[in-house]
Amino acid sequence: MVFYNTMGQYLRRFSERYLRSALIMWVCAAGLCLGQNAFAVTRAEMYQATVPVADRSEAAQTAAFQNAMRTVLIRVTGRRTADEDPALGSLVSSARRYVQQYRAGGDGQLWVAFDGPAIERWLTQNGQPLWGHERPTTLMLVAVQTGVQNGSIITTDENSDLKAAIDAAAAARGLPLVWPSSAELQKYHVDFPSVNSGSSTFADVARRMGSDGVLIGRASSASANANVRWTHLFQDHSSEYSGTLEGVNRTADLYAGMFAASGGLVPVEIEVAGVNDLRDYASLESYLESFSFISHVSVESLSGDTVRFRLSTRGGNESLQRALSLNGRLQPVAAGENGIQRFQLRR
Repeated sequence: MVFYNTMGQYLRRFSERYLRSALIMWVCAAGLCLGQNAFAVTRAEMYQATVPVADRSEAAQTAAFQNAMRTVLIRVTGRRTADEDPALGSLVSSARRYVQQYRAGGDGQLWVAFDGPAIERWLTQNGQPLWGHERPTTLMLVAVQTGVQNGSIITTDENSDLKAAIDAAAAARGLPLVWPSSAELQKYHVDFPSVNSGSSTFADVARRMGSDGVLIGRASSASANANVRWTHLFQDHSSEYSGTLEGVNRTADLYAGMFAASGGLVPVEIEVAGVNDLRDYASLESYLESFSFISHVSVESLSGDTVRFRLSTRGGNESLQRALSLNGRLQPVAAGENGIQRFQLRR
């Protein structure tokens, strides 16, 4: 018989022995109870790209792989100029080494899927920023002017050139967008006059629709090169932009600046209250391990319903606080006397 000095030791051993395999099936069924919009961009999608290929020659294929790598690096570093960064040149030139799958598409296109973990290791080892799948979802409210005093709102089932251009720019940056349906516009009383005037209530509408922020656009037309005035609302940030795709790109720039992590691993301890049973513990541990900038999670101690975790993170406390703020699964509370960050587990 094995005895444990602390409940923390018991949880560590129990997790290692019994929870891992069972948790995989439970996570698939329960979704970790985190909500549908917790991570809207999958890790696999971040490392995929479709690019033109000139012909079927090896040289053309190599060039396509390198262009696909450039596209991926813009997405995963969060930097618009990553494709031109000399510091990433060796990664681009060796793109073929990281290809896991590829296939020819129509119209001279090549779909490429890279080894995401290997690219992440390279970026980490070389001190480059990494913007993982912790990405805010953004509600799109775009009013298109069709007359002097009237217009329409772009909805999820619309196929305008402007919507296609916005979606393509968002996909290139890895920016999850949520377009409203006609029923949702009616439900939340959103119409052309209110969007065109930039109503301040739209941040609340975005939250009620499950999005983290809202991007409000006033477009001169539905063409791909329309003039668009943008307002972006996210947490305590409010920004104004102008240009067809400037709203999408500047929103991605802001998110990357907040959520991309860089630097070496830093140990961080946190305490989480409200962990009432093994189900709560299993959900919480797997949730913390799902963050791309957290490399290791261990239990330090247990007191009542409070578990103290030790995390190895890139970016330290600041990156952790920002990422945890996205879906509210862990609600910050006042730090204890020891200065350790404390959270309340929410259901």
